[in-house]
Amino acid sequence: MKKFFRWVFYVVVALILIGFFVGKDENASSSGSTSQATSSNSAAQAEATSAPQKPVYETTARKLFNAYEENEVATDEALKGKRVAVTGIVQSIDKDFTNSIIISLKTDNQFMAARMEMKDSQKAAAMSLKKGNQVVIVCEKMSRIIGAPSGRDCTFN
Repeated sequence: MKKFFRWVFYVVVALILIGFFVGKDENASSSGSTSQATSSNSAAQAEATSAPQKPVYETTARKLFNAYEENEVATDEALKGKRVAVTGIVQSIDKDFTNSIIISLKTDNQFMAARMEMKDSQKAAAMSLKKGNQVVIVCEKMSRIIGAPSGRDCTFN
């Protein structure tokens, strides 16, 4: 019985940690969207054209998982300041506890898929996906959460 409660405790702590990181990103994006709403359209267009595009790091879900397994610090440093384009095979199409769309891509470990949190604007594309489809997903942020690659602010390419 002690083991059962210990596992329940671990799951609750993991969910709290995930909620903390997700909530932190939502607060930053909501404050950014408020400031953009007050600026004029011409100023927003000028910023978009003058802002340099981040370089894109292209990889597969399997290679990304293996890179994190070998050396998480080096992989995070290689991805720092870059958008990450991940090619992979869809393992599942889900929603998390915040109702965000999560696309899981197959890796070498069947229990630790690469989880990509999609932008809300990608809902129509996510609805047309099927398990086993090959996709390219571009994420603004990439990290490793609980042993698996996790992308945020992702779009289909």
